[in-house]
Amino acid sequence: MSSLSTVRKLGPVLDLFSVDAPEWGVSEVSEALGIPRSSTHALLTSLVDIGLLQCRVRGRYRIGWRVVELAEALRGRLDVRSIAAPVLDNLVAQHGETSHLAVMERMQVLYVDKVMGTHNVTVQGARIGARLDLHCTGVGKLLLAYQGQADIEMFLERQTLPRRTPATITDPEAMLAELRAIRRQGFAVDRGEAVAEIHCTAAPIRDDMGVVIAAVSSSAPKDRYASRRAEITQAVVAAAAEITRTVSDTAKAGKLTVDQQTTPDVREIRPAM
Repeated sequence: MSSLSTVRKLGPVLDLFSVDAPEWGVSEVSEALGIPRSSTHALLTSLVDIGLLQCRVRGRYRIGWRVVELAEALRGRLDVRSIAAPVLDNLVAQHGETSHLAVMERMQVLYVDKVMGTHNVTVQGARIGARLDLHCTGVGKLLLAYQGQADIEMFLERQTLPRRTPATITDPEAMLAELRAIRRQGFAVDRGEAVAEIHCTAAPIRDDMGVVIAAVSSSAPKDRYASRRAEITQAVVAAAAEITRTVSDTAKAGKLTVDQQTTPDVREIRPAM
């Protein structure tokens, strides 16, 4: 049981490491997680031993190279990002709005690709590798909507729905109604629920078994989105359908094993073609 308890504590430690906070010390991890310094040191040492962390000078820790190896192994199983990349490029080239590719990981949105829009005033959007809440993003609500009913109910029981803007849905019953509407219409709309002046449409990407594995979205400033909502929605739904066809065709041809995860890349954001 103690071994299992240790394993469960490793995840929160790794969660601390991000682009904005790439390096941590023992005391900082101890304080952030609320665990004794001795236990923290043992956890960090275990992660160093298996290569997930590296210990630098003065007892500072960073992500280890083993993470890169694991990412490459995962990339070999499923590379929805590469399949989706030309479609995202084309989506932005035709409509000029910032587009994202996202997946769900541990009940959060993980952004795995992004192409910046071409308008003079455009949406910066989430960076590649960023994690955001499910309940207040178009891709998040979309991905949540296609989870099993038991998983949805568990999420709403265990998670609060913090208000990010006046438009954020914070009531569980209202969220359930929103998720039903998303499944019925086949796409999700973010009405300024994460950032007040940014709206977007998101649509599902499926594997060859029909399981939703990712989401594609297009975001625009509120006023421009309002005047182009039908156009943007049609384009995003079509883009998702195109990616779905390629994923399915590739899987059926034996060239891709489809899973429900992918991994962000360290490459820079590609400019629109």
